[in-house]
Amino acid sequence: MQHITNVTDIQLHDTAVALGKFDGFHRGHQLLIQQLMLWQEQGMTGVIFTFAPAGERIGSAKLIDSRTEKIYKAEKTGVDILLEYPFTKEFASLEPEAFVTEILIKQLGVQAVAIGRDFRFGKNRAGDAETLVELGKKYGFQVRVFDKLKEKQEEISSSAIRNAIMNGQMKLTASYMGKSYSIYGEVVHGQGLGHTIGIPTTNQLISEEKLVPPFGVYVARILWKNQEYYGIANLGCKPTVSKGDVLGLETYIFDFQQEIYGEWIEVELLEFIRPEQKFDTVEALLKQIKSDIKFTKIYHRI
Repeated sequence: MQHITNVTDIQLHDTAVALGKFDGFHRGHQLLIQQLMLWQEQGMTGVIFTFAPAGERIGSAKLIDSRTEKIYKAEKTGVDILLEYPFTKEFASLEPEAFVTEILIKQLGVQAVAIGRDFRFGKNRAGDAETLVELGKKYGFQVRVFDKLKEKQEEISSSAIRNAIMNGQMKLTASYMGKSYSIYGEVVHGQGLGHTIGIPTTNQLISEEKLVPPFGVYVARILWKNQEYYGIANLGCKPTVSKGDVLGLETYIFDFQQEIYGEWIEVELLEFIRPEQKFDTVEALLKQIKSDIKFTKIYHRI
């Protein structure tokens, strides 16, 4: 996948474009991606058009995916290009028709566009799906508009997914997203306590921009080099052994002996087991971890 962030001299031709924030790449987004892939098969150049930095970092709301995770997920789609368009004051001031003529037509050479029904664009969000359909007819490109999907009578949206994440509803989150909530990041060195007590763990730091579920211990599935592993993961600040407030994910991977410092792994949080807590002793912590492991192995039937 080509990743474009510098748009000064961008000049593409015969593109099929999916427009949106693409925060989480949830099931609604996946419909747009599927349409892009169909257009790519017809010879067009597929473009995921979103904004830089990650998603829309204009308000204070945290993101389902960090920017790194967003790029990682985009690369897995099979689409030709990820375009992160800088959300500058100049960009925000473009009228809807100017966005179409100056960016979609002149810079991208657009032939087809896929959007969700609630997509808004242009100055003061004045343009909507109907606006884009009419502009498509005027300038000669096709527009495919997708209605929102529903899960148990609730519309699937990034807002609904955020609520499920914040409430620790990991199965509901997965049903909305079409994939389990996950944390993707580099394995860094921790304090080494896990090795000392016979339960070695991987440690990942979590971006401040990322929305996380309640602190605690989770049933986990780990993806590394196209292999799948199981384990338990602790999300939080490790109150028993640390005085710091650095947010991280510490994962014990079952039957795993590899040294993977510096490697990038994806850890899916499947089920909340218990809240993060401070133990009086390391022995008490170890006893609880063994109980968590037992629960998780029953969960996975291993």
